[in-house]
Amino acid sequence: MGISDIIVNFSISKKKLMKLFLITIGLFASVSIFAQEVEGIRFILADLTKAQVQATNADKIIFVDAYTTWCGPCKMMDRTTFKDEEVAKFYNDNFVNLKMDMEKGKGPTFAQKHSVRGYPSLLFLNARGDLVHRSLGFQDEKRFLKLGQSASDPSQQVITLQNRFESGEKDQKFLLNYADALTMAGMSGYDEATQAYIEQEKNWNTSKNIKVLFDYSKASIDSKLFQYMIANKDLFEAEIGMQKVEDKISFAASSDVRSKQVDTTDKEALTTHFAKYFGVDHANERATRYYLNNLMYSPGEINEQKYLADVQLFMASNPVLSFKSLNAHAWRIYELSDDRLLLAQAESWINKSIEQEKNSFNLDTKASILYKLGKKKEALKAAEESVKLAGEEGSDPSATEELISKIKAM
Repeated sequence: MGISDIIVNFSISKKKLMKLFLITIGLFASVSIFAQEVEGIRFILADLTKAQVQATNADKIIFVDAYTTWCGPCKMMDRTTFKDEEVAKFYNDNFVNLKMDMEKGKGPTFAQKHSVRGYPSLLFLNARGDLVHRSLGFQDEKRFLKLGQSASDPSQQVITLQNRFESGEKDQKFLLNYADALTMAGMSGYDEATQAYIEQEKNWNTSKNIKVLFDYSKASIDSKLFQYMIANKDLFEAEIGMQKVEDKISFAASSDVRSKQVDTTDKEALTTHFAKYFGVDHANERATRYYLNNLMYSPGEINEQKYLADVQLFMASNPVLSFKSLNAHAWRIYELSDDRLLLAQAESWINKSIEQEKNSFNLDTKASILYKLGKKKEALKAAEESVKLAGEEGSDPSATEELISKIKAM
């Protein structure tokens, strides 16, 4: 081989090496770009002071994701909303982003200062640490972007709107905007804003006004707007839907039991309370249901015996119950009793639950009851079906798998 051949081969090798080098650089660049694309919102972790310094230097607002480790919607936002490319760009460009666990370090103090009572709480602070805007609960990408846009606009910040309302502003468009902001923030005051809006309307029963009254009236008998909804329930059901109206009234009735300190062991007192929400005809059934649900897990043998006696009467007189209620009572019987007659009743309840909606939970309850009754073959079938459905639902089947081992050992 001559010198020229060696030079040619060396030259080719250099070219190959350069090409390989460029390909490698390109791959690293691609990986880097991809990492940036999936990075999501860039958070400072649990350091409010650092966030305030950065906010001061960059002339930005601080966005705080106030979360807890047990909060399911918080984790869902981490996996979805915070990873969205458009969301991440907007929040990284416009805010200093801070993530704080409300149960660790300075989290409890922060939560107390800013009245954080639900999760996720999504707060916006100025560089001094003063609250300017907030929202509550899971937000999808579209809603979270809208929230950020409102927080970055001083005229739309909830604290600005609150100051305008307290200064006496009564423009109807403003009032609805303010009521909406307060509702999203989980703050009080939306009932008063809605009252100021509706008082300017001659006809409260238009489609728009019924929706406004439903969305922005406080769910409590203390609210005049809520009382109007109860008095005109048929109109609201026709416009909003029967189930939604029913759910709001039920929520108010249950919440007011606690706020008004109604004795939950006194069925007569509960009946009087529920009559304000559902009328005399339905009050006793509602009161009994609440009484039983409260008694279901009240500690003490006396309460357990009272529950076992009263639940049988309740179930006999209320043949139409939701699959959730049927499952809950059947499971409690399984936990509390070895009486075969009572377990047989619980089996009939859980079968009704499964007829309404079959899922891994009520199938597990059925398998457990059948196990106690000694029906090995039927119990194993229900348990195996429960495990299969748990996989489809994404729920944890480990307790049912343990039950299967017990059933097989019978």
